[in-house]
Amino acid sequence: MKPTEFVKVNAQFWGEHLREISGHLPVSHRRELAGPLLYPRMLVLTETPDWNIVELVGISREYRSLEVRRQKVASVEEYFGVSGEGSAVVTLPGENLFKDATVATHDGRRELEARFPGVRAMIGQEFSGPGEDLLKFAPGNYSTFDRTLLVHSAGSALRAHWVFFALAIHRSEPAEKYLDFLRNFAAAAPHTDPIGTLSVPRADDGADLQGAVFASTYLAHDVPKSTVDQFLSANEDFLLTAFDATKLIRQPHLEWQSGDEAALTPDFILERADGSHVVGDLRLPLADGAKKHRRTTTLAAGVDQLARVTAYFDDADNRAFANTKYGVEITSPRKLVVIGSQDVVDAAQLKAAEGVEVLDYDTILRLHLAATTA
Repeated sequence: MKPTEFVKVNAQFWGEHLREISGHLPVSHRRELAGPLLYPRMLVLTETPDWNIVELVGISREYRSLEVRRQKVASVEEYFGVSGEGSAVVTLPGENLFKDATVATHDGRRELEARFPGVRAMIGQEFSGPGEDLLKFAPGNYSTFDRTLLVHSAGSALRAHWVFFALAIHRSEPAEKYLDFLRNFAAAAPHTDPIGTLSVPRADDGADLQGAVFASTYLAHDVPKSTVDQFLSANEDFLLTAFDATKLIRQPHLEWQSGDEAALTPDFILERADGSHVVGDLRLPLADGAKKHRRTTTLAAGVDQLARVTAYFDDADNRAFANTKYGVEITSPRKLVVIGSQDVVDAAQLKAAEGVEVLDYDTILRLHLAATTA
């Protein structure tokens, strides 16, 4: 199937499918639903030399026509963050379906619940193993990831990515056969749980689904106009809940108490309910500096920004200064880089992010929902 055919088939199918669902299901079957239906916001169509990949991205309280993004990457392995060289947790023969599931390396699975308590409501069916890679693709695959959490680890680096819906197929597959697959797959789903949607239990006051910021950073077009402080103000509740935190410190300025190093200036610090801390950097296209240039959004830039965190808090005088200035006693903090949901993190990039957790914004939003609506 040529990329142009792939674009045409997906745009037609998903537009019709989601429009029909939103038009009748929340009304005619409202009492049968577990809670409000949430919809994706963007259709991402990725071309590689051998594979076509479709992914639905974003979480929205209402359906709007999907915006379409087209892109190219070097391989299906690069897109899904695997090297394709090591042993895999899951080898993908023929047709594969992961639904309400978690695919994780042993190291990643071990760390999940300790780092993200809300994930307990998301794990579902588990696929975990000692492999260095999560997935191994082969020609002839139909590999579908329907509300699936992918957890990679490389040394002490961890990458968690919640996939709303993604499907990878070999480019040799004819367009007609692919469209038949989509139609049959949609028809086989329970009527009150259609593919491409997420139903969440109703919160007592519905607050979890309110507010203009409840949307993917993919389509939050005001993000490039927002400063770090404005973004954190809008998203404070999401960060606190996703990390089981009680306090958010925005843009702390931490001077070194000896030597002449420049001050440590992370974007935020979270103090968790268990007394531990997370030091975070936002690699989103936010306004940066007085002239409001967009900041660099690469994972490497975020890793560099956090490179001195461990050394800073290893020093007792620095820890005492942070406690006096911000009221936090920080020892051995976690390091977090928040990336855009559209950003691809390949195996080499994750390996280079030693000691860092990498989460995209939509995964944080999903962790928030899991913690507040379970």
